Amino acid sequence: MTETVDSSNLPTEKTIELRASRVSRVLGVDIDNRAIDDIFARLNFPASTTDDNSEHIWIVSAPSHRFDIAIEADLIEEISRVYGYNNLPTRTPVASLSMSKKAETELSLNRVRDHLVGRGYFEAITYSFVDTAMQAALDPEQTPITLANPLSAEMSVMRTSIWPGLVKSLIYNVNRQQTRVRLFESGLCFSQLPNQAGLAFDNISQLKKLAGVVCGPRQDENWSNDPQLVDFFDVKGDIESVLALTGQAATFEFVAQTHPALHSGQSAAVQKDGETVGYVGLLDPRIQQQLDIRFPIFLFELTVDAVIAKKLAHSEPMSRFPEVRRDIAVIVDQGATAAELRQCIIVAATDTLQNLKLFDVYQGKGIDPNRKSLAIGLTFQHTSRTLTDDEINDSVDKIVTSLEAQFGASLRN
Repeated sequence: MTETVDSSNLPTEKTIELRASRVSRVLGVDIDNRAIDDIFARLNFPASTTDDNSEHIWIVSAPSHRFDIAIEADLIEEISRVYGYNNLPTRTPVASLSMSKKAETELSLNRVRDHLVGRGYFEAITYSFVDTAMQAALDPEQTPITLANPLSAEMSVMRTSIWPGLVKSLIYNVNRQQTRVRLFESGLCFSQLPNQAGLAFDNISQLKKLAGVVCGPRQDENWSNDPQLVDFFDVKGDIESVLALTGQAATFEFVAQTHPALHSGQSAAVQKDGETVGYVGLLDPRIQQQLDIRFPIFLFELTVDAVIAKKLAHSEPMSRFPEVRRDIAVIVDQGATAAELRQCIIVAATDTLQNLKLFDVYQGKGIDPNRKSLAIGLTFQHTSRTLTDDEINDSVDKIVTSLEAQFGASLRN
């Protein structure tokens, strides 16, 4: 009786081409072709040779039991092993390096991160996929992109704001006895382009933002520290310090403006040259209740492009002549803001006005309940001569007249 053998599942013999130039390039040494022939013979690798356009090539058949020999690099590894690693030359890699260009008008985002860390914040990294309910609560005016195959129900949409991830991280920390939490994150936010559908990259708008959340005491617990809780102006001060890094803080303005996720009485839009680039404020109490949060949370969010646009620094000679300061206190309506008064003063003043500061706000006895008193310090200086009293008085009069015309202001006696 004749026995039949099924050879259909036997391993096939692999044939690999090896170029002599490739051996030299990879190992960094020219090995004689006869030496390579000898190595293949010692390894029991059947090999034949051919020449193609002056290129010496081996056609190597790897034994079936050597399943690790599949490509040209595997043959070169075997040659180097038999030839001897100690016989291979050692060479220092050589590369042409050049410094990357960096615009002087662009502030490094790492500089912004370091600044926030210096003010007591911790950087967080959250997922770009967030919970639908959290997203709808914190950014209801945006329609998020829904994932076709989400990782979980809590990660079913792409974020349109960084707030959902940060708020979730803040809650996680507070639930673990961390009473003072300050977190920030920079990252991309995603939205569907108008009149577009689908998840193709061309249909999705990506905007990089910088956001933060704050809650708890203003300072770390200490015997000498005030235990008061953080408020709106603390967070606003943090943002102003970041904007000051750009060298053009005067182009930014905080304008009282509502946001669906923020308390209507403690929220503001951050505007640059009249364009809104972010928001800051207290989380709306209704959303706090909806998310089962039992403590006040302050949030801010800015577009990164606005934060990193830096003014090119330049030097100016310091005046050798004395500066003169005049303080005025004006009574204006409650609705008038310090930013509006500042802009009015800058427009009305001459180029001798070097600085102005709001150093006091008073409401109470002697002031109409519907009005308030703002005390402003005005500093005058000329670069080439000493200013006279008449010149300074004339500048102050122009400022007061402009405030009277625009805000109905009156000087406080």
